[in-house]
Amino acid sequence: MEYRREGNILMAKLDHETDIFEVLTELFKDTQGAMVVSCIGMLKDFQLGYYDSESGEYQWKDYPDCMELLSLCGSAAKDGSIHLHAVVSGKDHAAVGGHLKGGMIHNVVELTAIVPEKVKLIRRLNDVTGSKLLSVE
Repeated sequence: MEYRREGNILMAKLDHETDIFEVLTELFKDTQGAMVVSCIGMLKDFQLGYYDSESGEYQWKDYPDCMELLSLCGSAAKDGSIHLHAVVSGKDHAAVGGHLKGGMIHNVVELTAIVPEKVKLIRRLNDVTGSKLLSVE
């Protein structure tokens, strides 16, 4: 992994055959949180999910093959939790997306994130949804 930070902007090149969540956890570990604003590259061995609000559960689909990562955005909270959504496409050029679970980097991933210097990103349990949602302090 290569990365540089200038002010609150962090830019990184994430390496082939590394777990994207492990790398991002390491990248953001000494921060108050971060917002992933731009991310492209390739992923394999991941799942995309759709949250069914009626059942309160995710519907997951496996993607074992390499796919183009067209867009990835989300947040990393101060506690290390990471919430990402991805749009990917395969050889047929059809795009699919959803909540990202897991994922190995194939070739490279190029990422840009905003790392707040005074704002803390914290996940708190929401009484209405029963989910831990992002809180901005």
